[in-house]
Amino acid sequence: MTRAGRLQRVLPQGYTRCLANRDFRRLQPGFLVSFLGDGMSFVGVAWLAVELAAPAHRSLVVGLAVAAYSLPAAIGSLTLGRWLSGRNARSLILVNALLRGALFALIPALYWTGLLNATTYIALLALSSVLHAWGIAGRQTFVAETLPAEDRLAGHALVGSQEQLSFITGPPLAGLVTVAFGPAAVLAADAASYLYLALVTARVRGEGTLERRPAVPLRRSANTLARHPELMGLLVLSFFFYLLYGPIEVAVPVVVAERMGKDPTALGWIWGAFGVGAVLGTWITGSLRRLPLWPTVLGIVAGWGLAILPFAQFGTLAAGIAGFGLGGLIYAPYGPVTITLLQQKAPIEELVSLSAFRSAILVIATPLGAVLGGPLVGALGAADTIKLSGQTTIALAALGAVLILLVRRNRRHKRQEPLLDTAQR
Repeated sequence: MTRAGRLQRVLPQGYTRCLANRDFRRLQPGFLVSFLGDGMSFVGVAWLAVELAAPAHRSLVVGLAVAAYSLPAAIGSLTLGRWLSGRNARSLILVNALLRGALFALIPALYWTGLLNATTYIALLALSSVLHAWGIAGRQTFVAETLPAEDRLAGHALVGSQEQLSFITGPPLAGLVTVAFGPAAVLAADAASYLYLALVTARVRGEGTLERRPAVPLRRSANTLARHPELMGLLVLSFFFYLLYGPIEVAVPVVVAERMGKDPTALGWIWGAFGVGAVLGTWITGSLRRLPLWPTVLGIVAGWGLAILPFAQFGTLAAGIAGFGLGGLIYAPYGPVTITLLQQKAPIEELVSLSAFRSAILVIATPLGAVLGGPLVGALGAADTIKLSGQTTIALAALGAVLILLVRRNRRHKRQEPLLDTAQR
């Protein structure tokens, strides 16, 4: 039996159609390896910051390092559109991978030679993330350009499942590397992963993709969103969904500390269950071709809110594993589904700029929610913060459903008005 035949027997049909595309198939190992590197850096960035910081400034340095790893992507998205929005998808993936790979290689080199301090470390992390939103936009647009519309959901889900898998395997692997070689080696491994992605991307021919598109200014992206209320509504919904998720990352460790005897393995089991559920969720999503996207999006938002409430109520390990395992299963398809909806509605020539703009807005949401989570946990307690997050998320889904119904009712009314006028005449 050929390799293609074996894949067809093992994988869902949607995935086999995606992998039949040569360019899409060739780029998947690069995505997988770079996601694994990011999963390792999720831990390594903070660990290296701890080593570089003076004890009195440790929490400040760690917070700045974690923020620098992601937040400047928003600035890059909003300021570099004049030069990057006209680039093709492969170029955006390539330049982001080269920048991250080079700077992540420089950080351990400086550390091992004794030339790295906390200020330089934070500055290099910030510089490395400037093009990250454009890299994400390139990855998403590459899926849209290489696959037919009916297979885009499966394509985004396949890429998303690799990303979720990396956050199960990456942190434990980072721990092993740190014990053996130190935290700087974790960033060196991430550098190697991005340089591998750059090498794979450079070898992709890009048949069927757009080689060049006119540069799209930020104002035009904003106008496109204004002309498509569904796209604007989706962006607003996503921002608040991710914002409300942010406090969970603060509150869950506190609940573990307060109710489970400060057992770090319990926290690992809870987030591990979330990761397993997330991988399964994105994997299942790719086998579905005809999802009613808006009902699915709102169902995911409400389902996540419901899934985390038992842990807030009971505060036990069993409730945490069950709730967050189910929550990961529900939560993970949100990215592939919303990206697919965006690409259904947006003009093809504006996909890069809109995807970068979307990434710039959303990359702020979860860190901002985590910042707000600290005062909330202090004022309400960890369990009540999780409960508030879950209940508000459910209310967000209900509000979204009401607004969608009102918009569609208004559209039907406007379509009927010319018919009534004609009948009266």
